[in-house]
Amino acid sequence: MNGRIFGLAGALWLGCGVVAFAAEQPSIPTSPLALRFDDREIQLPKAEGRRREIHQGIVVYLAEDHTLPLVEVAVALRVGSFLEPTRQAGLASLTGALVRRGGTRLRSADTLDNRVDELGARIQSFAGFTRSAASLSVPTWTLEEALDLFFEVLSSPSFQEDRLASAKANLRESMSRRNQDPLDVLEREWQWLVFGRQHFTSTTLTPSSLAAIDAQALTRFHQTYWQPENLIFAVSGDFQVESLLSSLEERIARWQDKESDPAPDRPIPWPPEGPTFAPTPGLYHYEADIPQAKVALGTRFTHEIPWNSKDRFSLEVLGEILGGSGAISRVAGRLRTAEGLVYRASARLDPGELWVGDFQIFFDTRGAQVARAVELSLEELRRIRTQPVHPTELEVAKQTLLGRLRLSFDTAEETAGLLA
Repeated sequence: MNGRIFGLAGALWLGCGVVAFAAEQPSIPTSPLALRFDDREIQLPKAEGRRREIHQGIVVYLAEDHTLPLVEVAVALRVGSFLEPTRQAGLASLTGALVRRGGTRLRSADTLDNRVDELGARIQSFAGFTRSAASLSVPTWTLEEALDLFFEVLSSPSFQEDRLASAKANLRESMSRRNQDPLDVLEREWQWLVFGRQHFTSTTLTPSSLAAIDAQALTRFHQTYWQPENLIFAVSGDFQVESLLSSLEERIARWQDKESDPAPDRPIPWPPEGPTFAPTPGLYHYEADIPQAKVALGTRFTHEIPWNSKDRFSLEVLGEILGGSGAISRVAGRLRTAEGLVYRASARLDPGELWVGDFQIFFDTRGAQVARAVELSLEELRRIRTQPVHPTELEVAKQTLLGRLRLSFDTAEETAGLLA
């Protein structure tokens, strides 16, 4: 079949006696709708007192938490695929992955893996479009040795040939299957239709671009951009602040002192350039022999919304009402619950961070139901544009978002990471 992708109650008897307790019991509502809860004040953590600068102005965000004997150290850099040469798509992501997995100049990849395990630690690294990062999770009692290992990984990866070959083989396998998942196809085609094919966020890996990447290319990219002055640290868990800062400072200074080949003086351009592509409205479809149709409809935002604009909060509430994952979702309520047309439905309003973002309604359904589902989606769009939102609906959406906000700072690790 063709489809388009586009509550504990109990009693306790001890021996042969029964003891009854007479205590004042709170009244129990007869319906869940009658439940009432006190307002919870949200205390957002502030950067003051948590932000410190160490060697050469490198910034560290700190969140002490002595609940468990664990320390989390994360570093982030403004390094990603926006810095790749034109014919080497995938260079940033391969570098980010193999910083950890490709061994170091002092240890083979297998030896490194074994030593990380012996310390009870976990070290990871990755790279995306605009950010690269690495992290260390370690018990407090092995922190110092694990930090040595972490900085060894950051400063002197060797990009071992067999690990690189394995990573490239995995990517080739992924390339051979990238037209098999209809959702992957939908997301790729949407990206091209809305942002164009030339922007770095739209670039796809090809066999030729993968073949153009070797260990020397990874080394050059790392030496150029993975430099200590580009790092931002977020540290959380069971540590003493001054001791931890001293440990970081010592290792960063050692990293810079041992550089035999100084990094090129190449400042990182920031922010990266946004897409200049102008979307063309229309109906686009990709025929596939699948029982479901996956549909996306929407557009680019018409203008940039500054990061500190209050309009961003309005859009977040609007997105929750229209198609969020909480109790309020007009699109899911109409298409799935009321009409039974779709398997799932959602909406997003993303104003973008570094360039103009997009708006999208997504659902999947039987091929024969696509037209009706699109019609109802457009109807819900017209309704939210022309009719006031009911106060109760608005309040539920706000409380849903506030509930998520509380969870965003639920742990010291999340606090330090978000501040950074």
